Formats: sequence, structure tokens, C-alpha cells
Amino acid sequence: MLKRIKLSIRIYHNELDDDVQGNIDACMLDLQRVGVSKAAAIDTSKDALIIKAAELYCKWQYDFNGKGEQCKQAYENLRDALSLCDDYIQGGKADV
Repeated sequence: MLKRIKLSIRIYHNELDDDVQGNIDACMLDLQRVGVSKAAAIDTSKDALIIKAAELYCKWQYDFNGKGEQCKQAYENLRDALSLCDDYIQGGKADV
């Protein structure tokens, strides 16, 4: 997922890999915090919504194109929607 997120925020070198990965990890923990158990339990590199959440989180953190607040709002909306979706929460259909 790191490579994909770096491309989306236009980072083409490796100097910030640890920082970007730290933001991806923080996003996954934030998703888990609100009950999105799927963020820890699946191959996140193949789930489009989890990837989009990480992308929005990183764009927020780096104030991508001066639109950090828009990305924050979009991330929080997606995070909250995922936390209400049976397919993404513990005990939901995905866990059966």
C-alpha cells in the first residue's frame, strides 16, 4: 500500500517512506478505534475503501495541494461510514 499512497500524494523518492508508512499505520489504528476490524484482519492492499481511507488520511496529514481540510472531512466521513457497515465491523457478515 505504501507505493500506491506515495504515488497518490506525488512522492517519488524514498526519503519519506517511514513517515508515510507511519501515517498509514496511524490511519489503520484510527479505523480500528472506531470499530473497523477489517482494517487489521485483511490484506488491505486489495480493499479499495481501506486504501482510499489511507490515501485521504495521508493527503490530510500532508495538506496535499492545500486541501488538507477537505481530505480530513472526506476521511472522517468514510471512516464513520465504514464503522457502520456490517462488512467492516466485528461480528458483521465479513467475519462469519
